Amino acid sequence: MSAAGSIRRPWVYIASPYTQGDQAINTRFQLRMWDALLDIGVVPIAPLWSHFQHLHNPRPYRDWVEYDNELIGRCDVCLRLAATDEQTGYRQQASDGADAEVRLFQRLGKPVFTSFADLMAWLDTLTETTDAVR
Repeated sequence: MSAAGSIRRPWVYIASPYTQGDQAINTRFQLRMWDALLDIGVVPIAPLWSHFQHLHNPRPYRDWVEYDNELIGRCDVCLRLAATDEQTGYRQQASDGADAEVRLFQRLGKPVFTSFADLMAWLDTLTETTDAVR
């Protein structure tokens, strides 16, 4: 919905593990979540895309944290998930970085959801509000 006069699509920041556990699986998980979120009509933000930039041009960890914090300021909502891989049974929940991102969202007064279903329910309330205004 980008036409003039329409409602802006929510930006959804995916917060999940990176440095704890398998970085490749953690990154692949965010890429899958990005696709799922785009499919439901939001603007997904997958900060672990920086994994690929870091492979090409490594930067200090602090640079990535500052970059992510800037993205958080522009996002509407956080989706905090464990990184999972059904094929291997992999699951990584713990993440100091993702937990810090959640705290920043909370300080900014922005919603944080810990399941796709809860995010969908919140999105439904936006749709209901938008329909009522029309």
